[in-house]
Amino acid sequence: MNINNENLLTNDNQPADAISHLIEVAPILQRAIPFDCMIAISDREKFLDYIPGKTITLGDASTFIGALVQEETAMYQAMHTGKDVFMVIPKEIFGFAFRSTGVPVKDSNDKIIGSIGIAVSSENQTVIVETAEALSAASQEIIATTEELSATAMKLSEDLNYVKSAGEKVLEQVDKTDSILTFINEVSADTKLLGLNASIEAARAGDLGRGFAVVADEIRKMAVNSTSSVKEIKDIINSIKTEATQLVSRLNETTELGSLQAAASEEISASMNELVISAENLNKVSKML
Repeated sequence: MNINNENLLTNDNQPADAISHLIEVAPILQRAIPFDCMIAISDREKFLDYIPGKTITLGDASTFIGALVQEETAMYQAMHTGKDVFMVIPKEIFGFAFRSTGVPVKDSNDKIIGSIGIAVSSENQTVIVETAEALSAASQEIIATTEELSATAMKLSEDLNYVKSAGEKVLEQVDKTDSILTFINEVSADTKLLGLNASIEAARAGDLGRGFAVVADEIRKMAVNSTSSVKEIKDIINSIKTEATQLVSRLNETTELGSLQAAASEEISASMNELVISAENLNKVSKML
């Protein structure tokens, strides 16, 4: 039997036995709905048919057939308003959440003779909503942490650049000190030569040059000591220079890593923002199911 279900719910060409036809096609309609659902059909006062779902059920058919349609149901409100009524029934009432749709059924004279109600479980929707909300909350926390990490990485990169600059300045000063030591070493060599010449002249002067010979000898000793001290200082400065060069090299590497970390943190933050948007879209879609 070919029955046009749409005509059963419209004002035109409504057969007198619309309720009977609805009862006949209800099992087919339930199988056609891609969700677990239960269907109920009533006249103006009581339930005439009830088909429970696989998991969404309020009892067997004998519990409902013949029972009065309650005022708080979508079916009752649909019959008394003449409009389709959508309701969300929370889990606390029947132990599971579902969405109920009540549609008034009219005869050929546009008189409401009953209603049909379809209830679809919203457990999956609830799970999706909760998952989306949890995902959004977790994403927000990760974004906050990532942004903090990014800010820390940027600050670290700036500090490393400052230290690197300071290290380069130290190397410049070390190079200048090396030039000064070279100059002192040259002066020391000239002083040593001057002392030697003074000793020769003192020897030529005989007894009159003895005092000058002592001074010349001290000058020579001072020159030798200066040369030795300059060598020690130069060795120390060279060691400092080597360490400073290695430090600057390491700082270059660390600064680059800091910049990469900051860039990676920004990319993670951007990805998490996209994830939050996806979670919000998932939440919106779940509410439309």
